[in-house]
Amino acid sequence: MHNTNMNLIKQIRIALQNPDFPDLNFLYSPEVLTLAPEVLEVLLEEEKQDFEKKLNTPDGEITFETFEDFSLLDYFFGILEHYQWVNNDDVIRKIIEDFEPKYIDFGNEVSYSKRYYEMLKICLENTTLTSEQKRILEQSIEAYEIRGIALSEEKQAELKKINKQLSELSQKFSNNVLDSQKEFEYIITDETFISEMPEDDRIVAKNRAFEKKKQWFLFDASQWAYMSIMKYCSNSEIRKYFYEARNRFATEEKYNNKPVILETLKLRNTKAELLGFKNYAELSLHFKMAESPAQIKNLFTDISRKAKPKGQAEIQEIREYFQLRDIQVWDLSYYANKLREDKYAFDSKKLKKYLEFEKVLAGMFEIVKRLYGIEMKQLKIESYDSDVQVYEVYKDWNFLSYFFTDYFYRPLKRHGAWANIMREKFERNKKITLNVCNFQKWSDGTTLLTLSDVETMFHEFGHATHEMFSQSEYSELSGFHVEWDFVELPSQLLENWCRDREGMKLFAKHIETGEDIPEDMLQKLEDLDTFWNGQMILTQNTYAMMDMWLHSEKIPFTENELDERVIANYELSALLPRSESYSPHTSFTHIFDGGYAAGYYSYMWAEIIEKEVWKAFKDSWNIFSPEISKKFYDTI
Repeated sequence: MHNTNMNLIKQIRIALQNPDFPDLNFLYSPEVLTLAPEVLEVLLEEEKQDFEKKLNTPDGEITFETFEDFSLLDYFFGILEHYQWVNNDDVIRKIIEDFEPKYIDFGNEVSYSKRYYEMLKICLENTTLTSEQKRILEQSIEAYEIRGIALSEEKQAELKKINKQLSELSQKFSNNVLDSQKEFEYIITDETFISEMPEDDRIVAKNRAFEKKKQWFLFDASQWAYMSIMKYCSNSEIRKYFYEARNRFATEEKYNNKPVILETLKLRNTKAELLGFKNYAELSLHFKMAESPAQIKNLFTDISRKAKPKGQAEIQEIREYFQLRDIQVWDLSYYANKLREDKYAFDSKKLKKYLEFEKVLAGMFEIVKRLYGIEMKQLKIESYDSDVQVYEVYKDWNFLSYFFTDYFYRPLKRHGAWANIMREKFERNKKITLNVCNFQKWSDGTTLLTLSDVETMFHEFGHATHEMFSQSEYSELSGFHVEWDFVELPSQLLENWCRDREGMKLFAKHIETGEDIPEDMLQKLEDLDTFWNGQMILTQNTYAMMDMWLHSEKIPFTENELDERVIANYELSALLPRSESYSPHTSFTHIFDGGYAAGYYSYMWAEIIEKEVWKAFKDSWNIFSPEISKKFYDTI
């Protein structure tokens, strides 16, 4: 190996072993990315050797500490994966695609090691353990048994192959979605069509066109562009074009995800059957609070039945108020917004002027400080993008975690919003949690948010606090390491404070005058709290049921059969005819490139629990009640 490479690898290792916040500016530099494949190979070989040594531990020397180890390989690969999610260019994509099969192979080797399984049982049966240590070992042993440690070598080999194939399909699905979205753009030349749109959105669209050396107003595939068109564009044909384009993402030619979905469903089902389950949904639910696919289907069928009358009334109100003989699915958001403005005198454009990004962020931190007594200390650290911010989080003067944010849209960033753990706590290493969003920044650096954006920010920070506040000594029992249909509880709960008047008063200040949000606007927000809820619940149910049906019923064999299954599911909750291009499954990354397969119902499931917790705060007549917040903190 060249001396220069050896020195750089040494620098990379030092950076990874630093217990404080890593130098991401260095780790994402071209020099490091060029050498990353070689570093991954080195770390993989070291882990293989360490694992072999561990397997040779004499029975009498096995302790709980035998299994505790911080993996530099997992950490570095996680850092690279994060970079792919926020900057998915050809360089990082190739690094991940080339190495991941080897990474999965080693994971399979560990996951089906009979000796390691026996060591876990020896430790559980013959060692004095704390309750947490015992729980971790019990969970580990159960995981080995569920994934087939008792199966024949032939069946285990088939499962290993399936795991590897599923990982590759997940990458392909996500890349197809992003690549098809990158190719989409639409130029609006007639400004009258977007005259109702907030000024900041029109400025952004004009700047997008200018950046690409084009005229007029350019809208791309981002969530910001889509919602701006659907809510404010007065031309129904343009709204239809955007709606159908969104449904066509990853459906055509080289980006077609339908074959990927078919193969994914087939492999997941085969895996479940090899492990003794009827279908993949049953396998998925084994590790969740819900008991069976039938329970989920019955629950969501009941919710849809109750939501339909409200949804029908919402559509009828639009028809009557605007004297519409007919209305299409792509018209709903536009007319719902106009109804809110015209009939109920609530202008979301005016509300937006009270939701400036920096003030919302400071208000969110203040809300969590009042609830749990945490302090956020911003650090001056250069990172891979100038918008990335890093904080130290303290409670009672004790360090909890690093927290870093990447809130703004970039073309190569994965769409949506998420929270993650970049580094879990182990010995001297300090925990790192993160939030990523895709808010649209103005050209002058100012950002006004919609109320939906604010809810997203609070939601993801709720996830982050779940991990930050975890008091377990062990990462296996912290934060996100809970039943998946419980994991949305802290995130959905925190959203309530950004909609409640007492919470909003902490951050809703006019962008120009600095004045507090007026009482009449707060009252209107309260009065419209359930506005359009019927439609939102039915839409969420459609996604949850599509996920559950695809993973619990007979697997479709053709693209037509797949589409028919998705359409049949839509019609169970639909109140309006679907578009011909209706194809939400081809970009449904939650279930085909995420942890929500046969688990998308978790949002509604956790919301039912969350409503009870929020009620406790409201019933106390103080949404910052020290008693209730302490009880929630100590319990959750």
